[in-house]
Amino acid sequence: MKSSALAMIIALSAVMPDARAEAQCQFTQGYWQNRAQNANDLSTEVWMAIRDQPFYLSSLSYRQVLQVAPKGNAYWILAHQLVAAQSNYALGAESVDIVSAALARGDQLMAQYTPDQIAAMPKNGEVRQELIAVSRVLDDWNNGLIGTGTCDAGTGAGGN
Repeated sequence: MKSSALAMIIALSAVMPDARAEAQCQFTQGYWQNRAQNANDLSTEVWMAIRDQPFYLSSLSYRQVLQVAPKGNAYWILAHQLVAAQSNYALGAESVDIVSAALARGDQLMAQYTPDQIAAMPKNGEVRQELIAVSRVLDDWNNGLIGTGTCDAGTGAGGN
């Protein structure tokens, strides 16, 4: 079953076809962290729609999550990549099977654990290692190493 956060991202991607048609590439996590409120940027609509929404069990919004320094906590490491990946997906970046699976698994993990629960786990624990593995796939996608490549922040066109 999809969580409400993933369902929101899927619904958002369906109602913004103009933005989806123009940005079939990915923006990096850093782009989303530094998200300017530029009305001419085609990602503004997507970001404005999700930025103040609650992020799973974290008690923070999507925007606030990107302001947390991970400090080795696998929850926050995955959270940063998941926010970027969900934003990219909603914007129209093409996903491949491994990325779709990572988006779904990341959604499940975030819906199941809190940051404190993950912080309390041993560094070599199975769940923590899974969060790191999922975040690596999403990081590769967000950075254009998987899929269509990163976007030129000014145009939304692929940069690879």
